[in-house]
Amino acid sequence: MVGSLVGWMLGGDAHADDEVAYEPPDFMKEAPPLPAGVDAGAVWRLDLVEALRLAMHQNLGIAIERQSLQIARLGIGVVRGAFEPQLTLSADHSRADSPPETLQAGGVGEIVTSTSQDWTVAIAQRLETGTRLELDFFNNRSRSTAGTAVEPLNYRSALSLSVTQPLLRGFSTDLVVPRIDVLRAELGSERERQQLMVAAVDIVERTEDAYWDVVQALYRYDLQRRSRQRAEDQLALTHRQIDAGLLPPSDLIAAESTLASRRLQLLQAEQEIEAASDRLRAILNLPREQWSRPILPVDAPRFVAGTRRAEDMLAIALANRPELAQLDIDLRAEALSVRKADNDRLPQIDLRVTGSLLGQDATYGGALDELRRADAHGYSVLVNLVWTPLGRAARAAAEIERARLRTAALVREQAVQGVWLAVRDAVRTQRSAALQVAAAARFRALAAESLEVEQRKFLNSTSSNFIVAQRQEELAGAQLAELTAVLGHKKATAALLRATGRLLAERGIELDVRR
Repeated sequence: MVGSLVGWMLGGDAHADDEVAYEPPDFMKEAPPLPAGVDAGAVWRLDLVEALRLAMHQNLGIAIERQSLQIARLGIGVVRGAFEPQLTLSADHSRADSPPETLQAGGVGEIVTSTSQDWTVAIAQRLETGTRLELDFFNNRSRSTAGTAVEPLNYRSALSLSVTQPLLRGFSTDLVVPRIDVLRAELGSERERQQLMVAAVDIVERTEDAYWDVVQALYRYDLQRRSRQRAEDQLALTHRQIDAGLLPPSDLIAAESTLASRRLQLLQAEQEIEAASDRLRAILNLPREQWSRPILPVDAPRFVAGTRRAEDMLAIALANRPELAQLDIDLRAEALSVRKADNDRLPQIDLRVTGSLLGQDATYGGALDELRRADAHGYSVLVNLVWTPLGRAARAAAEIERARLRTAALVREQAVQGVWLAVRDAVRTQRSAALQVAAAARFRALAAESLEVEQRKFLNSTSSNFIVAQRQEELAGAQLAELTAVLGHKKATAALLRATGRLLAERGIELDVRR
């Protein structure tokens, strides 16, 4: 089996791209055991799917990005407020006692008393075409003792509708320019959504790495426990050999020294379990009271090798990497800024058309009735021009925005180059990891055979404790190397999925962006 695996990996069969037979060693076929003394009832049996689910719901980095996305979405509502109707209410009261300005208003020495109350209701709204609508309802009540007054008490009402439309600056036929703030806010929201995906991909990869680190720590502990047991068995065998007179008593020192070394390595392996578990707990953002609960990963590592062409992976990456989607959004945002800067170079020409109805009477009802009959009416047309003939500032601003657009294009091109490099590196790393699995499996098989041979030689008194200890150490190292290679291949596979932007999809993770 190992020979065929090595032959496939080194031969590079282009058609064997799905699966290669790999038989894991006995210690990797079952979930790793926890250290002695751990309360079995308190153990948290955790699979990778559940770990990823918890990370997506509880990780602080994900929570921060969700809040940023929520802020960006609320920002769309803020800029859309510019198109909401605005209601204005105003009231004014004034009184004046003054000499008459003309003989018709009053005689010399008289004091003319005038009072006036005004109240206005107005509603205005800006449309997404850039058009501004204003509807005003004006009312006035005035009383005057002047001889020139129409009536001592007079009511005057006016209803007017104004429509103002920019024709050049602030307007475009595709309605991009008058809606540019909304479009920018929508792009900003989409960019934050892509940033949430970037953060999610990072958390998924980190969670997987931390999960497999716990698995590796537990398996390493199990291997060190097995290694210690072999040292204990060798010590017992040495005692029997000495008692039988086959070995000198001095050989006992080497066996005891080996056992002491294995016990130290076992203690170090036990400490690494806690350290790796804490890293996983931090990513999952577990409550503090759950940090003392032992974690037992239930997913055993499996190895499936396959070939990948970097060119094929690059095409997938270009279509799925959220970082590239963000840069595409940046390009669109810069293109909008160029449109706005070019539009700002145009003269401002506004067309305003106003129509009005008037009513006046000695009673308020009479004034409203005349207003309703539309006996008194009027209109006006206004064209307003604002132009800066030289336009140096606007021209410079437009050139700045074009330079920024070119910079954004170069940044994206640079990012694509970085993605190409990352994809090639990920493909190369995955292939190298697969080769290491094959080599480590072969090394482990040979180390096991060497130990068996050396133990038989020891029984025949043709070997020594020192050589047996060396072979035991080689087997432990080979087993750990095979475990590291298998887990390294799993991490390399996750890294390749991240490089191609397919990690979330392959793990079945759909982000709930409504939260």
